[in-house]
Amino acid sequence: MSRFGRREREDKSELTRPRCPHCRELFAPPRQVSTMLGFFDGGKCSCGAVFVYDASGKNMGEAFMDALAYACGEDWDMAKSLEASVDYKEDYLNYRELNHTVSPAHRSDNPRETCGNLVFVKILGNKAKNGE
Repeated sequence: MSRFGRREREDKSELTRPRCPHCRELFAPPRQVSTMLGFFDGGKCSCGAVFVYDASGKNMGEAFMDALAYACGEDWDMAKSLEASVDYKEDYLNYRELNHTVSPAHRSDNPRETCGNLVFVKILGNKAKNGE
């Protein structure tokens, strides 16, 4: 931190570090995860939250269902029976794959720079199967 006037100035780079919205721990870049029905780009946080990366930002419904099903141990019937905010929490982040950073909104001077989305799903309570 540096001094600015009478206050300590916050480190802006800290705001873009990729942290899990559930536990605030840093998470690894998305990797290809194989499932019974195919694969997706994503991963799992140490707190048990599952995340899926949608590079285009246009398939968030599919990304959400992949994350929810994977968090349920690929039990699709269980995934479809869960109730939002009761059985699971979901969060969304804008993600830049090139430099592994997140941002609240995508603002770039470079029109070629793409910003995808991450969806995080964490199963709550005793419903967690894949979230040791």
